[in-house]
Amino acid sequence: MKNIFGKVLVLTAGVALVAGAAAAPSMCDAEAGNIVTNCGFEGGVYTDGSGVSVPNGWTANAGFDLNPGFNHVTNSPINSGGSALSIGNYTYQAAPVLSQILSDTAGNVYNGSVWVEYGGGFGAASYNGDPPAFLDLQVNGGNLLALNNDSTPGNTYTEFTFAFVATGSDTLALTGNTDPSEWFVDDVTITNGGPAGQVPEPASLWLAGVSLLALGLARRKPL
Repeated sequence: MKNIFGKVLVLTAGVALVAGAAAAPSMCDAEAGNIVTNCGFEGGVYTDGSGVSVPNGWTANAGFDLNPGFNHVTNSPINSGGSALSIGNYTYQAAPVLSQILSDTAGNVYNGSVWVEYGGGFGAASYNGDPPAFLDLQVNGGNLLALNNDSTPGNTYTEFTFAFVATGSDTLALTGNTDPSEWFVDDVTITNGGPAGQVPEPASLWLAGVSLLALGLARRKPL
């Protein structure tokens, strides 16, 4: 089960480590066109109005501030770079939410991926009758990913993918709870995949028609 006192000590040391780890880039930082700010949580932290350290570029809710020993930037375990996000209160508490507003192009499809590790071990969320763990990745309040302890191998990072059609200003959010341990999130990537249901330009249609006509003429038998 969770040990909040031990986690607070980790947090105290972890804040100092975040600054030192800022030079170690995440693989998501190398992803061309990634619109997620501080995608690998190497970008440092700020102190919010509740006195809690929050990753730069992200906004925390009251649930995140409730247990800073659970919800914070950590240096272990990580998927790449030097930091990752630890998130998850007890299941009877308000769920922590970490969010940011994405600047995107309305009508375009955006493709995303995220690396997640469940710290409780496979199936451990049902230990001693605890309700199942959950971790959701949302855009504008709708789940694009809904993970639990059975869909996520414990104690190892796994990549999950998603997609959505942008509105021009969309809110990305991470939220989750689990009793045995925390969720760990790293390398959040979202890139522009182009217009949804793109219709070929008229010039392209004309060229395609000419090509088909030429093919038809070439196949005609001589009289």
